[in-house]
Amino acid sequence: MPVQPKLNSPSASSRQPPGEETAVLALDAQGHITLASATARRLWQTGDTELIGEAFPNLFFFEVTSRAPDWLESQWEVILAAALDQPVTLTAQPREGAHREVMVRLEKLPGSTVFYLAHVRPAPDPASAGAVPALPDELSGLSLLAEKGAIGFFDLNFKDGCVYYSSGWKKLLGFADQELANTYDTWLKLLHPDDSAAAPDRMVKRSSAGVRPFVLEFRMQHRRGHYVWIQSNGVQIFGPGGALERVIGAHVDITERKEQEETALAGEERVRRLTGDGPVGAFEFDFGQKRFWLSPAWRRLLGYAENENLDSAETFRKSLPPDEAEGGLEAFFLARHAGETAYLESGRLRHKDGHFIPVLLGVHRQLSHQHELQRVVGFHAPLPADTLAASDVPLPPALLAETLGLLAEALLVTDPQGKVLYLNSKAAQLTGYAMEYARGQPVGEVLRLTSRDESGTVEDALERVLAAEEPLGPITHHALTPAIEGATPVPIVWTGRQVADAAGQPQGVIFVFRNPDELTLTPDELVKANRFESLGVLASGIAHDFNNLLTTILGGVSLAKDNRDSSGLLDSEKACLAAKALTKQLLLFAKGGTHAKNVVAASDILTEAARLAAAGATVQIAIDAPGDVAPVFVDHAQILQVFQNLIINAIQAMPDGHQGKIWLHAGNIMLAENQIPPLAAGSYVEFEVRDNGSGIPPENLQKIFDPFFTTKKHGTGLGLATVINIVHHHGGQIGVDSTVGEGTIFKIFLPPADRPAEVEARRAPTLRFGTGRVLFMDDDEKICSLTGAMLSSLEYKYDIAHNGEEAIALYRRYLNIGRPYDAVILDLTVIGGLGGKETFQQLHELDPDVRAIVASGYDNDEMAKRFIGMGFCGYLTKPYRVTDLGKVLKAVLG
Repeated sequence: MPVQPKLNSPSASSRQPPGEETAVLALDAQGHITLASATARRLWQTGDTELIGEAFPNLFFFEVTSRAPDWLESQWEVILAAALDQPVTLTAQPREGAHREVMVRLEKLPGSTVFYLAHVRPAPDPASAGAVPALPDELSGLSLLAEKGAIGFFDLNFKDGCVYYSSGWKKLLGFADQELANTYDTWLKLLHPDDSAAAPDRMVKRSSAGVRPFVLEFRMQHRRGHYVWIQSNGVQIFGPGGALERVIGAHVDITERKEQEETALAGEERVRRLTGDGPVGAFEFDFGQKRFWLSPAWRRLLGYAENENLDSAETFRKSLPPDEAEGGLEAFFLARHAGETAYLESGRLRHKDGHFIPVLLGVHRQLSHQHELQRVVGFHAPLPADTLAASDVPLPPALLAETLGLLAEALLVTDPQGKVLYLNSKAAQLTGYAMEYARGQPVGEVLRLTSRDESGTVEDALERVLAAEEPLGPITHHALTPAIEGATPVPIVWTGRQVADAAGQPQGVIFVFRNPDELTLTPDELVKANRFESLGVLASGIAHDFNNLLTTILGGVSLAKDNRDSSGLLDSEKACLAAKALTKQLLLFAKGGTHAKNVVAASDILTEAARLAAAGATVQIAIDAPGDVAPVFVDHAQILQVFQNLIINAIQAMPDGHQGKIWLHAGNIMLAENQIPPLAAGSYVEFEVRDNGSGIPPENLQKIFDPFFTTKKHGTGLGLATVINIVHHHGGQIGVDSTVGEGTIFKIFLPPADRPAEVEARRAPTLRFGTGRVLFMDDDEKICSLTGAMLSSLEYKYDIAHNGEEAIALYRRYLNIGRPYDAVILDLTVIGGLGGKETFQQLHELDPDVRAIVASGYDNDEMAKRFIGMGFCGYLTKPYRVTDLGKVLKAVLG
């Protein structure tokens, strides 16, 4: 009879003494060892594979032994009954050295009928105090790895007819544990037909008994139908006569690695075809390592033999035009297209026999942090032969003169001393000087300017230009006296600027002028010109308001960071939202109208116009727009431009030191026939802009709506001309009443809308968490880091791409293995790479079901509608909060 092992019941709360490692062995149903950890091999002092196939009882010393055939089987049954889920003390007998007491606990693997784990560790010293420590539960990690990890274990026991696949093995192929039978036929059915030679029983067999390790790569079919690349690591066990008795090992999914290898090989093959046998000449210069390479196609293009030793920077430099290569190769690449990492341009290369070849040059530069050129990779592609001839022919002087003569503006050019060099036909007409008489004359004799007011002060145009620190804007208060006897002065609008060479030396002055009575602008051109003028006027005020908002934001962040006081963060968040609203207003104004009308509340028009037009101003603005005022049907951006112009004019009309105030009012009014010509009788919305400024003189009151009429020193006279044009376009009318020294009142009448204002419904609260995988693309590292933290807080998994190329590669990789992203967030503008629009188009070709979201700094409803119409599922406006990100993801993912 077998001897019963000694049993122990140690405390469950005890711990393993420091420095003692636990040996782990995997056993089959008969107690034979299938896997052994390194600690087990050290304990029994064996090689890597000597324990495989050994009967577990043979590892221990028993006082009673037997040679009966069923002795080992009986001994295994005793050990299994005693040590299953509880530790027992046994005596281990290593191959060499003394026996030692060990604690043994057996654990049955979940869901398996043939596998056990044996946990073996040295028994505690009897002299030590305390109970024998229990085997920690966390040491059953191999079973956890087999069932939950990314590695799939298998045991094909051909001798006993038993097959085992772990849950992880099946999960690699997309199956649940119960969906695949534990049979060898399962393996063969899933194996790719082209990889049938990799079947475990078809590999080369040994001619004698023993163990042979193997590593194989092959494809197995996924539950969804596609194939997954598998790396199989394991051992084959051969019995007497070389018969394969057992195969044990593990599977790992290597699909991503194989895809990368295939992509790299395909890329290398494409490059080889293009730059070796193809027409594209490629080159690579590593200036740091002094390594240079020129492709065979590059050599052929320039007439060199492939066996000539040409791989040097000097060879490439000699192929460049002499005037472009004087500073050396590094200077050549650094001087072109400053600020761009990559560029494309046409150029010339010198053939070996001396003639030039027109080429298209593509270059990608790599710079160090000190902006030193480190590496250049590029290509040359030949262009048609007539390209060079067309680009090298200078414009003939006669053709140049004829071109300038066709200009509607007058053009006059002087030398550095102010002597006339050239004037075109329009300038000759206005000045009264023919070209042959004007040449060499002082510009003041030809361009004779006087003030338009009654003083008739003579102005020196040349002195005005030379004294200006920046190019002059349009000057509108001058008249030009032609050199014709009895001629009357002609009003002109003019500008001028100095011209300098590359070294900063003055080369002369250019004057451009025109009679404003001959200026004709379409209504759209008038609105656009005024919008740009207004943006310049508003710039300093907008900067003032932004700085105030940034002060609140920075102060709250500083308190939280330096003093750990978060009390200011709420105000910081509100300031961020206010800055976002101001930016939206500014973008709407800068973009101008879209000719798309919608219904807008009168109070919203006045409030939004005042927010931007009064930015940074010290005047007081009072708004009176009761809730019962009818809305109007208007182009939102254009009607805001009307009131912003009127508010800007009112602010500028305030005398220095005067306590300025502006009143904005809206109300309903019923007009009688001919009360406000040419408006028909009926109901209207009356808007009023009133100020307490200096007022408008009576002699100017009838001219203020004329294009280019202005009393401002730097004005263009387009503001009120734009206002009346927009009001008439909306079927309305404008009137003005002004008293010098008291102020001005502008009244605007617009037809009411036939339906209520469009109010955006309040969105329901969103959950602050979600599930799914998100791909986020932005070229700003800080935005990527911050958005990644937001996605983590919302419990989404995510990947980051910095441009469209990276996003497409990531999406294709996971689409190929049947795991496409649940949502993709794409930045609209990416510097030096594919932007959001182009990336979405390529992703849609890969996967028509892609769910993409635009991320843009342009807070514009029309733009959002345009991108939704293209197929995007959402529009995320920068800046955004965690809740904003959560809302758009929830809306897209449902």
